[in-house]
Amino acid sequence: MSKPSFRMLRGYSLDPGFSIQLNTAQINEITYAIRWEEIGKGPVGEYFEVIDIDPASNCWYEPVDLDSIEVLAQNGLPPSEGNPKFHQQFVYTISMKTLEHFEHSLGRKILWRPRNYNPKLIHGGKGAEFVRRLRIYPHAFRGANAYYDPEKKAILFGYFEAPKDSYYNGLPGGAIFACLSPDIVAHELTHALLDSIHPRFIEDTNPDVGGFHEGFADIVALLQRFTITNLVEHQIAETKGNLSEFSYLGELATQFGNALDNSRGALRGAIGAINPKTNKWERFKPDPLKYKKSTEPHDRGAILVATIFDAFLRLYHWQTADLLRIASNGTGVLQKGAIHPDLVKRLAAEACSIAKHLLYICIRALDYCPPVDITYGDYLRALITADLDSSPQDKNGYRLALIEAFKAWGIYPDRVNTLSVESLKWAKSGFRLGEKDNDMWREIVNTLKPQIRELVDIGIKEPSDRELLYTKTLEIQAAFYRLLMQGSWTKDPLEWGKILQNHGLTNKTLEFIYNDEVIKSNEVPKIQVHKVRPAYRVGRDGTIQEQVLITLVQTFRITTGSLSGEIFRGGCTVVINMSKNYEIEYVILKNIESSYRFAKQMNYQTGNSEDFSFASDDTYAQEQQSPKINFEKLHFHSH
Repeated sequence: MSKPSFRMLRGYSLDPGFSIQLNTAQINEITYAIRWEEIGKGPVGEYFEVIDIDPASNCWYEPVDLDSIEVLAQNGLPPSEGNPKFHQQFVYTISMKTLEHFEHSLGRKILWRPRNYNPKLIHGGKGAEFVRRLRIYPHAFRGANAYYDPEKKAILFGYFEAPKDSYYNGLPGGAIFACLSPDIVAHELTHALLDSIHPRFIEDTNPDVGGFHEGFADIVALLQRFTITNLVEHQIAETKGNLSEFSYLGELATQFGNALDNSRGALRGAIGAINPKTNKWERFKPDPLKYKKSTEPHDRGAILVATIFDAFLRLYHWQTADLLRIASNGTGVLQKGAIHPDLVKRLAAEACSIAKHLLYICIRALDYCPPVDITYGDYLRALITADLDSSPQDKNGYRLALIEAFKAWGIYPDRVNTLSVESLKWAKSGFRLGEKDNDMWREIVNTLKPQIRELVDIGIKEPSDRELLYTKTLEIQAAFYRLLMQGSWTKDPLEWGKILQNHGLTNKTLEFIYNDEVIKSNEVPKIQVHKVRPAYRVGRDGTIQEQVLITLVQTFRITTGSLSGEIFRGGCTVVINMSKNYEIEYVILKNIESSYRFAKQMNYQTGNSEDFSFASDDTYAQEQQSPKINFEKLHFHSH
């Protein structure tokens, strides 16, 4: 007998509080279709292990068995705020749903960031330990918080008592569980997924880094909500098709936010928020100056969220204009009263489709980002390039909507001549690489073709052996490093230096002038083959992409002078097209020899920049004197 394709599990589409409101109860409890996998009590599957220990109450809750007849017969346990087993089921459900969106978008299996991660051991060393499952603790502590812990490879959810005077979406003085908010679960898992894809993106090198982690996690959580058809139909009917008005679709963690403060509303909003002066909801208006003024990570992240949802609304209004003209006899203005159910369904279908495509574009763009020092401008260029590769003909205007939205919010990449698609997309490798560079890549890739193809085959096999995939990845990284550093191209230091420079790297000791002080290295920074990942995905217009993504990184550790202990990195993401005879398509770099970037980053990291105003709040933890995001403290300050 063949196995089922999906496991049906019940849960919330919004927060638990919406199940006790007459107008939202019917759409708040839904059934999710989750990819079927062999599963143990916990649940414990291929990617996640739910461990329900409650230290604050000195309790251990019996794990749920999703394979039991009682659970299978009713499509999972019914939603319940008071049943720990449902809590376990729900965090697993939303985690799997979020993971599916990432794997579908990226075209490969997710490998969690290794335990005891050390770049020096990445070339086959024993210190980089494979992490099969991310651990999830639904009741880890008492407190209004939830966070991803990179060291524990775990997500910890808190719970707290709502204030006695709380009267929104719940019982005054009742328990509020972070693990029952689909937004919070998806948000925290996105932190873990982003850390696994780009482990250097938790290093605080510029004011966009913390904001990017927070903003991107909110974007994923909110766009996922827009793909729930029944919910979208309900809210479109409520707003009469105008998603620019208040709706629950654009509100993140409403019950959680209200429990913290009666007048606050949702924890965060994508389209608008309650004005504390008027206590009324107001739509965000694009402010091109706000980006430069905002330095706190959540404020910075909110700008990225507002920008993406600005693009969403532009696409929605543009793609539904014909439906509104038909429904209004050409005026575009609907009559007063409820809109026709058929129109609701058509508008909702467009909204869901746009949200799904935009979600995939946002996730896929991660593969087109440089491996270090991410900025919002880099991300815009990655969005445009990723979508251009997957859909050469932008018939529905996604790229133009994104450009318009980023422009409206005052976000511009460095060193582009215009805001056209041609200027914003990353330059093809032919504009950067010389003939010797291409010879080097051809020799390396041709030598490694069998291993690359093996990686692809392991990755697309169902069920795929992720530990074997991890092991083979380490082997190919080691082989790549040996070929890179021992090839004929390294014999001439001058030519080798030019090749490395074209990839943001160097074969020289580094020297910078910073505040009239000479900052230099005593040895050439070592090159690390940071990642080799195959990708096999289908574009928006049905085209198939087969790619290999390789990241190379160098690290300059400053050991003397006023900057002693600081770290400066450079490197590149190389995108290779397997469908075009392994042609090098892009080299997306951050130059380690850039004096401009060095000075800017050092000013920021040492506090000699206005943008660094939030670091004194201990938002970032020091680890080996390299500032990294501490998600527990980062999320605590958002409350």
